[in-house]
Amino acid sequence: MTGFTPGTNAALPEAVGKNFPHRRFFPGGSSVNSSLYIGATGMKGLAQGMQVTTNNLANVSTIGYKHQSILFSDILYQSQAGMGNWWNAQEDSRVAIGQVGMGLQVESVRTIFQQGGLESSNTVTDMAINGKGFFQVMDEKDGGVYYTRAGDFRPDNQGVWRTPTGLALMGWQIGADGSKGSLAPVQVDTFATIPARTTSSVELTLNLNSRADKSASAENPYFALLDQYDGRSSTPLSTDAYTYSQPMTVYDAEGNARTVTAYFDGAPSDSPNRYMEFLLAAEPTVKYDEEGNAIAPEPGDGLLMSGVLQFDSAGNLQSVSAFTPATEGSKELEDWVPAQLAGGLPQFTLDGAPMTLDLGIRAAGGWENAPASAADVGTDMHLLPSMGEGAITSQYPTTAFSSSTPTSTYKQDGYAEGFLSTVSIRNDGTVVGHFSNSESLDLWQIPICRFTSEDGLRREGSNLFSATPDAGQMEMGMAGTENYGTVQAYNIELSNVDMATEMVNMIITQRGFQSNSKVVTTADQMLQKAMELKRS
Repeated sequence: MTGFTPGTNAALPEAVGKNFPHRRFFPGGSSVNSSLYIGATGMKGLAQGMQVTTNNLANVSTIGYKHQSILFSDILYQSQAGMGNWWNAQEDSRVAIGQVGMGLQVESVRTIFQQGGLESSNTVTDMAINGKGFFQVMDEKDGGVYYTRAGDFRPDNQGVWRTPTGLALMGWQIGADGSKGSLAPVQVDTFATIPARTTSSVELTLNLNSRADKSASAENPYFALLDQYDGRSSTPLSTDAYTYSQPMTVYDAEGNARTVTAYFDGAPSDSPNRYMEFLLAAEPTVKYDEEGNAIAPEPGDGLLMSGVLQFDSAGNLQSVSAFTPATEGSKELEDWVPAQLAGGLPQFTLDGAPMTLDLGIRAAGGWENAPASAADVGTDMHLLPSMGEGAITSQYPTTAFSSSTPTSTYKQDGYAEGFLSTVSIRNDGTVVGHFSNSESLDLWQIPICRFTSEDGLRREGSNLFSATPDAGQMEMGMAGTENYGTVQAYNIELSNVDMATEMVNMIITQRGFQSNSKVVTTADQMLQKAMELKRS
């Protein structure tokens, strides 16, 4: 039969009529004539089936491609007179056996949204959805909104993450306070910075297992370290003056890194309880007058806090007393007053920036039995301020266990200005920026979209789908919650086409098409034979 190419949308019944002009073609003709029509519908339907199979095989390597399946149904049936009959004289036992089929038609072509395999890549913006859902992308030129499973995004010269065809990935920008903004194209500035943050709290945990008192003082035994300190020296405290020291890096109001050292030494006690004094000092900095001349340092330059840790006989922390200088640079005990408490923690000031010191215990209220100044304590340990009976001990407080080796850890919440180094994406779609100051910041939240009926989506090419009324309501949510899939960075989703299955379908379709073409030629031969009998 000429004029027909498998896979086209040619109207085969009409083609059959043109190629066999000796017989007018219509469905309601003779049985042989109907066979021509039926065979033609089979050829047309199977040709469309071959088109679906071919398209699947062509996209076997297409990222995020979802294969299609074609479904056929039979066409209406023609009743044959006299073939029905009554059976057993029962009115409800009519046997309807007088129907003859009229061929095949394509019922639907469905997209099978089965999960495709994941293939790893070396690019963080390659994202695959493991589970249900789609990424939302937008054509900024006409405002068109589309959905895709192909997550091979790349940043453009403005930092906007786009598909290979230029559509922008949509997401929620996350503010500094953690709030989410409105939906917008995901844009990450390669030169983004995170501003410096002043240290507001310092947590210090140690085990002080030495009972040595290297800086003993007859008049002020609980401030002997303060008396030994000399801010005019390059080494304000000699190593012979203390038992332990812990340097810490904090950040001042301008974001500059400053080294603050905590010094510890034994102190006398007239009870089984143990006492240890501590001193907190920053490295002395050179100061200048209005004319730019260096100012000679004072003995107390760099001093921040002085106090005493009180342990029970087993080495458990019971209380902390702390004093800070009312006059900067002063070593006079009359100028040292009980430290301000912030959240139950003693507070010191570094270049105008207030910071709390957490040694593992905090006051439930204010100081108890607080003297006016450190000078009032003298040699009486009972005159030291106390955090009281309601003091709250943290899970990991400073201790004085004699059986353990000295250990120390500290952390603080400040940092210097940082520049964006790398980006990572969590499974919930959160884009995290990692900065040169070892800090990280949540930048964007990439949502996942799902539909009431995925079968109602329209394929637009370029790995895109568009929503139609048949798709139902679109819901947008966070990946990994409820019925939304998770986002897998450094991965792309492969096509879900099974090549072996498609090859089998192609062979079956080919054989079906050949069989139906044989029906058409055989029916034509029968008609020709009938015409010859009439002429003879």
